[in-house]
Amino acid sequence: MKKTIMLLFALASLAPAFAEDRILERNAKIYIEEMENDLDGFIRAEMVKKKVPLQVLLSPEGADYIMTGNLVIQEKRSWHEGWLSGEKDHNIANVMVVDPKSNTMLWASEAGDRSLWWGAMKRGGPRKTAERLTTNLKKIVKKK
Repeated sequence: MKKTIMLLFALASLAPAFAEDRILERNAKIYIEEMENDLDGFIRAEMVKKKVPLQVLLSPEGADYIMTGNLVIQEKRSWHEGWLSGEKDHNIANVMVVDPKSNTMLWASEAGDRSLWWGAMKRGGPRKTAERLTTNLKKIVKKK
C-alpha cells in the first residue's frame, strides 16, 4: 500500500513537467538570426525536415518571432573527458524565441550533440544539436 501511494505521489509531482504549453502560433513567421558555425542554417534545414509549421523569413521585417542563440564547440579536451566525467557534449547550443513587438522572451532551449547510448557511433556536431533544438521547437507550436 505504501509503495502504491509513493508511486502515485511521484507521478503526480511529475505531471506539471509533462504539461508544456504550446505558445507559438501555427504558421507564424519566424526570423532566425545568424549564429556561430552556421547553426542557423542547420536549424532551417531541420525545420524543413521535421515539418515545423512555421514560416521562415530571410529578413526580420514582418516576423512574428525572432530566434537568436549561440553554439559553443569544445574541440580540445583531455582524452578522458566525456568517458570518465559527466562532460559528454562537444557542441552545446542555446536558443531563444523573442516576440519583437513586446521584446519578450517566449521560449528558450538548450541542447548538446552526444548520445548516451551510442556515443561516438551516432552523428554529432552542430547538425545533431540543431536537430534536438528543432524537436524542442516543434513541441511548442500550437496544433490547429
